[in-house]
Amino acid sequence: MARIYKDTRVDLRPYSSTTVVNILIPTQGSAQRRARFSLSALTDNNLPVAKDDEEFTKRHLATQGSLYFRKRKLYPRSFLWRVINDNRVLELHCVDLTKAGIEHHEYNVTLRLDFQEEILPCGVEFADLEEHEALNVFVLTASKQLHTLTLRPEFFRRVSAIDDNVSEWCKTCVPAPLAFSYPHRLHASSPLELFVSLDNGSLLRLTRRSGDDGSNWSPLTFDERTWGSSIRGLVRWHVPPPVKYRGRNLDQNVPNAIATTSDQTYVFVVCLNHTLKIWNLATNKLVASKDLLNRQVQQNDANFLSLNPSESSFIRVFNAERALDGEYRYFVVTYSPFEDGRFKFWAVKGGLTSQLVIEDLYPDAPLRPMDPDMTGNMLFWNIADFQIKPAEAGKGMELWVLWKNNSLCQLYTLHFNFDTLERDWYTNWVSTAMESRRQEAPPVSVSSDVVDPTEKWLKYLLQPNRFTPEVLETALAIYNEALRPLASTSSNFKKNASLPERLCTAVAGTVSLRKYADDHMDFTRYPTDTDTKWRQFWQTAEDINRRRFEPVSIAYDTYSETPWLLLSDSCAVIRECSSTELLLHNTGAELRTEGTKIVDRWSHRDLGSEVGDLFEQASHLMKVASGFRKRFPAELEAACWDAIEAEIFTEPSSSIPDRLDVFRERCDFGERVSNKIFDGLFAAMNEHLSIDNLPSEVFYAILDTIPLGPGKDSDLLATHFGVRATVNGVQEMILQTRQLLVDLLVLVVFLDGEVDQEEGSTFDAADLFSTIIPLLREYEMMHWLSSNVRKSSGKPTSDATDGSGSPFSLKKDTSSNKDERVVTILEDLFASNIKPRQAIGRSQSYTLTLGIRDVLSWVTRQGEVAYPNALVYIQCDLIAKKNIDLAWDFLRFQVTTSWATYVKGRLYVVMSEYDTAALYFRKAAYLLSCGKPLGNLHEMSSTLLDIVSVDCFHNGLPKYFQHVLSIFEQVRSFSHVADFASLALQTLESELSEQDPEYNVLRTDLLSRLFHASLKTCRHDEAYSALTRYKDVALQRSALNSLITTILTASGPGSTGLKQILHFPTSLVPNLASYVDETLVSLAKKQSSFNSFLETENNKWADSTPDFQRILQAYRIARADYRGAAEIAYRNVQRLRQARDNPSSHLALAKAKDADDQKSMVEEDDPESQEIRHELLSLINLLACVDKSESYILVERENPSSTQYTGPDYRPRNIQAQAVDDDGNVSMDDIDTESPTVRRTSSNASRPSSSSVQGHSQSYAQNQNQKPQKRVIVTLDHLRREYQGELDRVSRIERGDWEFGALEEEDEDVDGDETMIIS
Repeated sequence: MARIYKDTRVDLRPYSSTTVVNILIPTQGSAQRRARFSLSALTDNNLPVAKDDEEFTKRHLATQGSLYFRKRKLYPRSFLWRVINDNRVLELHCVDLTKAGIEHHEYNVTLRLDFQEEILPCGVEFADLEEHEALNVFVLTASKQLHTLTLRPEFFRRVSAIDDNVSEWCKTCVPAPLAFSYPHRLHASSPLELFVSLDNGSLLRLTRRSGDDGSNWSPLTFDERTWGSSIRGLVRWHVPPPVKYRGRNLDQNVPNAIATTSDQTYVFVVCLNHTLKIWNLATNKLVASKDLLNRQVQQNDANFLSLNPSESSFIRVFNAERALDGEYRYFVVTYSPFEDGRFKFWAVKGGLTSQLVIEDLYPDAPLRPMDPDMTGNMLFWNIADFQIKPAEAGKGMELWVLWKNNSLCQLYTLHFNFDTLERDWYTNWVSTAMESRRQEAPPVSVSSDVVDPTEKWLKYLLQPNRFTPEVLETALAIYNEALRPLASTSSNFKKNASLPERLCTAVAGTVSLRKYADDHMDFTRYPTDTDTKWRQFWQTAEDINRRRFEPVSIAYDTYSETPWLLLSDSCAVIRECSSTELLLHNTGAELRTEGTKIVDRWSHRDLGSEVGDLFEQASHLMKVASGFRKRFPAELEAACWDAIEAEIFTEPSSSIPDRLDVFRERCDFGERVSNKIFDGLFAAMNEHLSIDNLPSEVFYAILDTIPLGPGKDSDLLATHFGVRATVNGVQEMILQTRQLLVDLLVLVVFLDGEVDQEEGSTFDAADLFSTIIPLLREYEMMHWLSSNVRKSSGKPTSDATDGSGSPFSLKKDTSSNKDERVVTILEDLFASNIKPRQAIGRSQSYTLTLGIRDVLSWVTRQGEVAYPNALVYIQCDLIAKKNIDLAWDFLRFQVTTSWATYVKGRLYVVMSEYDTAALYFRKAAYLLSCGKPLGNLHEMSSTLLDIVSVDCFHNGLPKYFQHVLSIFEQVRSFSHVADFASLALQTLESELSEQDPEYNVLRTDLLSRLFHASLKTCRHDEAYSALTRYKDVALQRSALNSLITTILTASGPGSTGLKQILHFPTSLVPNLASYVDETLVSLAKKQSSFNSFLETENNKWADSTPDFQRILQAYRIARADYRGAAEIAYRNVQRLRQARDNPSSHLALAKAKDADDQKSMVEEDDPESQEIRHELLSLINLLACVDKSESYILVERENPSSTQYTGPDYRPRNIQAQAVDDDGNVSMDDIDTESPTVRRTSSNASRPSSSSVQGHSQSYAQNQNQKPQKRVIVTLDHLRREYQGELDRVSRIERGDWEFGALEEEDEDVDGDETMIIS
């Protein structure tokens, strides 16, 4: 039997944690209370964990369920329902795969309806009307309550659309007949008509008027027995015994399966007594009755048969217009499990004007379904469900049969025509290949492993879609209970520890190092013991996980012609096999014998061109290669994988024959392949091929089935559930194609080295090797994409949690992280952006296969995008989305193109490895700065490059380096900014001329960035070099100001900063030295404090900032500007006198002596005066260094109207104005010594106001608003007299000759000394 269909399984986990709504359904007794509901938080760590497999089964596995397809053909149309949580909760999902391109909403809300009591088996039914949007759900519970729920489609789109008052859309009632009997089955023929089978053998019909809400139903009981016979039936005589079921006695006439005709004129029931009965809904009478095997059975027949009351798949009613000459109104297919299981096809005619006739269409044909166990032993297999696909005129119909054996299942399909059913029944069966992705073998521990077993097992267990978190949590609880039955499981883990951490703690953490007899550690046993522990845990998880895939039911969507399979904790979409899967799952003989049937069934496909003419040999070769590799010992298989990884992750540097030799040496086939394995390969290959005369065409026939180019665009959009289904199919196809390529590669390499080909053989190992390796490299990359997950980066298209108008709120202001989904990179980056194919002239089961192939093709886009550029696109997206760990792991796939090299540099920048990043940027510089771009770099980089940055590529080296230094600027790596700015400036001069309009702009920007980067890294020489090249004088002066300020601030007090400034060759640049002086003058004017003799290093009150006044003075001395330095010294004297005569608070504190301070020697006078004398002496020496004719300085004279000290520009207020020259200068010789300006130089003399100690920045601003002031000429002689006055002052103090109080202005000094007051 050919396997031409494939199941693609999809787990039923909700879309996200914020799209699950738990609704408590009120019972009839509590219906008056206002019922409410809440959002479910799947990420809540407080959710209880199932402690054993029984609790896991009750909580998470479905006991019943199916799919319902609405009559309306608009999205949402497909709904999956299942009953979980110990038969108390009804869970509803929207499972449409596609939607119209104009549909922007997503219906991804999961409803969990908690009925607070058990839902009866077969007690859930759905119905709707094509003209109405509402979906009607009917539920029967153990307390005989019938719940009628009216669900609007918005319930599955927005939580806020759900009415807070559940009683508004959920009505409850108990029909009167249920007070005396118990319901057994529920069937809904329409939203207005229900049928309930009762345990007493009658059938209850419930109807309501259009517009009723379901709180009241009109009952009508169908019973073939009269009231009299019913009363007499209380005493049973010669009747079959009742059937025991769920603690109740069921009458043999109980309808066990119910179906109605499409026009709702007849109801068909299959009773427990193995009979088919038909009731006329117009007359409410039984009109026909037949045995399911069309036997003539009497009431007391010893061959009485009874059906299992727990099963319900016995009947399907359908229409087939114009079939069998069109004389039949309805068609019925029934199944009887007796006589090895037999199907019957019935035709119903008459009933309008004549008696209703039910006819067995094939009375002599024992229509037994194809047995999964070919031995004919059906003890372990039974039919769980079946569905029929009707067709017009009875042509091209299909019968889908689901076989079940515990957690195993098989799905068989019969394609037939009504007129040839007997012949087709024995020849037209095909089967479905069940998913093999979860059958992947666990990791094997070998002695040559360099990877820790824990790392391998974690990677295996946490593989996406392998085990759900609930399975791993339950397995962990069971494992801990078995390991430490008396210990508390939760106490062994850290609070809020992640699942991988807890797995490592529970499994790997319990392994201890063994010791030899001589107390040495046995390190070789540790990996083996660790692997054993992990294998024990895996077996526990596998046993639990296997229960999730027990078949429940099958549904068929006649609109899209797609079968669905519902499993206990997942579902499966049945799709057509791809050409590769046809060869993989079938033998050549099966394809040859059944190829005609497949072509007849798939008229929409060109099967001949898909599988080629060599399909028999290709299928055989695939089986041989797979079997050869599976017989490898663990050591050899590990060696093969090491050789493959070395081949696909390194750039080839030798010829293909040499690479083949290296591959064989790493695998060591000669030593590790036993004679038994070789003989098995020889025998298997020679069954249909000759091992020493292999044609290469067979290998290429297999490789040609692998998808290449992407498909056509579509107007459809994929739903989130459709994307999930596609991704699951892609993951499985990647695994099987990857394994196929590995099998072929190993076989080719082995045959090339171990088997000599005959003359004339077309087997070319080198050519095959060079063909398979690139394909294997691509599929290894796609396997990585499908195996690694990240938080979804897509914009949320669902408005499920839209709170607008919502009458309730549950943590509305929670972090948006709770709504983030964790998906595979393959889904997030590729699958979610690919549009599904249009199902025009073909079924959705085929378009799903095409969609899977489209995703595989779209990743690499062969023929459209070079493979290296596709790799770079993925790398850029990982970097742009901040998935740095994933980007680092993906780096091994990158090649050595210039574009890839640049992206490697971007990755190292994000990883803060700036030196390595700079090397990659330089390596890619030339090729990325010249030539034509590869394409739209903004799109090729997944928006890692913005629109502005794109212009910097293939536009010259200067712009490329400018872009690179911008990257380093963003991460504040200024040393690399300076380096690349220097490189850009070097290339700028050679690539652009000064006449180029971009030259000056680019040069100025680069110089500015070089200057500021050099400042940040204290590379002052480079900063000075950059500013000297400025052409803008204002910019140059600003930069010089920044440079000097930075140098002096970084150097602190002392002469280090000054030496650095003097080191600059300022004389080589015109006016630069004067700019330096101006900058220092500006800094000096802004200085609000100064350092004096009192502010020593041990003084905690001393100012640690540079003294710009003294630096300016020293700078002028160094440049031989003695008069300029004397002016600064003159101001210093003024400041010192001001500090002496008006001591500030911090100086007063500095003078205070602590009790434990060391006593100092008593000086001859106060330190302030000593400092003033030193400054005066320095000032005298400075003026003495110049020519006598120039030994003077000019100082500003204070405005007579001002009474406040004005800082360094202070001018003596007591200079008379009558001796003013043409320049406004007053000579010291013209000052009247008898005037009030001459005072005694006592300690009380010349006290300026308190404001004189304010900062010069304030005084300078004040002076800007004053009128120009006159200057005073201070000569060397006057300075000497000042110095002598200071000495005289000290002398008077030493001999105690001083006055108390201030002298009058007209008093003269006793010794007749006349001194100009400086302070």
